[in-house]
Amino acid sequence: MENETLIQGDIPAGGLWPGDLSGKTRKVEVGTGQAPRSESLSISRQSDPVPEAPLFLSRRLPVFFMAVVPLMLVGCSEYSFKDQSTGELGADTGFHTQDTDTDTDIVEEDTASVQGRVCDLTGEGYVAGAYVYIILDTNGDGVEDDRIEATTDSDGYFTLTGVPLGTHTIYVEKGSFSTTFEVTLSEEGNLELAEEECLQDEDVEIAVITGAYDSIEDILDLMEIEYTLYNGVAGQAAVTLLRDPDAMAEYDIIFFNCGIASNWSTHKTEIAANILEFVQNGGSIYTSDWAYYFFEATWPNAVDFYGDDATEGSAYVGESTTLTAQVVDENMQALLASETAQLNYDLWSWVVPTSANSNVDVLLTGDAPVGFGTPVTDAPLAVSIQPGGTAIYTTFHNESQITVDMTILLAEIILSL
Repeated sequence: MENETLIQGDIPAGGLWPGDLSGKTRKVEVGTGQAPRSESLSISRQSDPVPEAPLFLSRRLPVFFMAVVPLMLVGCSEYSFKDQSTGELGADTGFHTQDTDTDTDIVEEDTASVQGRVCDLTGEGYVAGAYVYIILDTNGDGVEDDRIEATTDSDGYFTLTGVPLGTHTIYVEKGSFSTTFEVTLSEEGNLELAEEECLQDEDVEIAVITGAYDSIEDILDLMEIEYTLYNGVAGQAAVTLLRDPDAMAEYDIIFFNCGIASNWSTHKTEIAANILEFVQNGGSIYTSDWAYYFFEATWPNAVDFYGDDATEGSAYVGESTTLTAQVVDENMQALLASETAQLNYDLWSWVVPTSANSNVDVLLTGDAPVGFGTPVTDAPLAVSIQPGGTAIYTTFHNESQITVDMTILLAEIILSL
């Protein structure tokens, strides 16, 4: 895959969405009245040290030295080793030192480094901020003794250094999404994975509650992420789900779109308690704009919204505007290649937060104009908390108002849950 230049507001090919979505799967839709859609080197280790081989330390190579090698074995990543003293591929680079006092050979543990790249579920874009690690069990008792770890950069690259020779499982995690793969290191040097490793959602269960003014499911479709749809605009499907902790526990992530019918508020205390339990047990939720009250009712001290927090809807005061937000989150900065983002609020009455508690992660801030009164300066336009799982709230969402920046931000939020 090659990165392409972003032109005229289009999303780059190295971005997050493919043009062809054929073959993807959407799960059963609940309470919508609609029919569901469906889809159809091992490399040997040199056991003896090489006399008079050069003693060296493994160095991390810059990303632009990465070389892509054609995949030779189905289902495995092909790789090569480079002798850092000669530059020759395939040379043995184990080392050996001499104890000058006792004239006894001392064999030091051989290590290597691993370089690779992490792609999203579509295989068309790269993932920033993914956690990559190897677990070491040095004494063979089945218990983790140490961990070698790294984080992917804005282009999805990572480097693991000081990895002992042998076969290892590499774990990659980003929010609820993950993948694993094995590598075999047979000699010192730098192992460059010839193929990207993409995140998977095979074990991730997602529920989406529909809303009148939002459609986060459209972005999930573009990212080829499966989900179950619950009608939140009419009927009781969404309320029934939220009143059943066991049903909620079947999911890893629940999305609350803007514009969910207010019939849930009859059971507000019960549903807020269920949401709290769901997230404390490791589940994650996303709420947008008018769905703020699910967030507010569950964590009343996390964010202060405009007006009376005890009255649902009192924060619907935002004026229609396009504003330049300050991007606080480092992963979002990396993906945008900017510390600012363009947010478009094309309708009046969007929810305005005024401040966030010190234990809340503020992702973006901006000056929010209100329909009456003084604008709110440095309003927390997107926030995240981690009381077990992750709960994220944004004042913006996916609808006709969306900008390229907003699409990138929402995709990052999805992968962070």
